[in-house]
Amino acid sequence: MADHEALRGRSSGGTVTRTSPTVIINPREDLRFREMVDRSLLAGVESPEALERLLRDAYPRAVVRRRGLAGEQIEVWYVYREGWWVSGG
Repeated sequence: MADHEALRGRSSGGTVTRTSPTVIINPREDLRFREMVDRSLLAGVESPEALERLLRDAYPRAVVRRRGLAGEQIEVWYVYREGWWVSGG
């Protein structure tokens, strides 16, 4: 699981803060996959759909889904290398 801190950027009006989503990566044991997800988020990928497109270059079955719980204050994305939950790497 990767939990990303707020990313800060500069604009003409001052500091702009954008909080990256919390991502739940499966399988978490695949370091190469986790690193690709982390790099994409740090580069500023804006949506689950955009992250999925990037991942599919190397992982054709990758799926990224936004968790949609009513009243939830944080954004959570589920990132599946195989398109669904798998055990182990």
